[in-house]
Amino acid sequence: MQQPLPILLSTLLVTTSAAYADSPWSVAGGVIAVDSPYANTDTKVMALPMINYQGEKLTLRGYTLDYTLLQQHGFSWSATLAPGQFFDSSDSDNPAIKALNERKMSLYAGTKVSYAASFGRVSASVSHDILGNGDGAKFKTDYSYPVKLTKELMLAPFVGVEINSSQLSNYYYGVAEGESSTFDAYELSSTVNYNIGLLASYQLNRNWNVNALVKFNQLDADIEDSPIIDTDNLTTAMMSITYHF
Repeated sequence: MQQPLPILLSTLLVTTSAAYADSPWSVAGGVIAVDSPYANTDTKVMALPMINYQGEKLTLRGYTLDYTLLQQHGFSWSATLAPGQFFDSSDSDNPAIKALNERKMSLYAGTKVSYAASFGRVSASVSHDILGNGDGAKFKTDYSYPVKLTKELMLAPFVGVEINSSQLSNYYYGVAEGESSTFDAYELSSTVNYNIGLLASYQLNRNWNVNALVKFNQLDADIEDSPIIDTDNLTTAMMSITYHF
């Protein structure tokens, strides 16, 4: 499994918005490098264009949709739809990994609550795979503290936790009975992953801003012990530029 690239790109590529933008529409392009936890699978580097829309209630960030159900006094509650993780086993240089079944992309529908105040921003979400691939659920919570260093430059350190159900963990990290002639069957219970990172955003002018991100993920010990996984942590690095109409 690669990291959930569509989610990363959608939520992190356009985290900030132009202060003087006249339109809810923006376009972005970026380069993102994401480690793979699978044995003998190289870091994936991708360059993708993005189209974004920030309306009164509906938000489109590349591949994700967010519809605000309630918003007041810094509190927000919304319904969400977002693609998730995947893994093409042919990406590995290891013949035994290549022989594994493909882990198809999931599509998560769920709900999210967030609260922003002077101490920062806290959010939590729960979602379920509606395509039936991973056929599991996940819970995510994170905290960020944006700091405006200058009129143009903002830094936002963040930390987060993600809990994956046993169905989800097994689909992406486990080995099913009879799936491999090399690896023994391996079954996981629910897993907990942690992340920490830093987002930087620089407003070039009225319409353009540049984003950069570094994110470190610590994987659950049960994931690390899987015979098809060869690391206990993953790193993501991203740079992007956004044009606001």
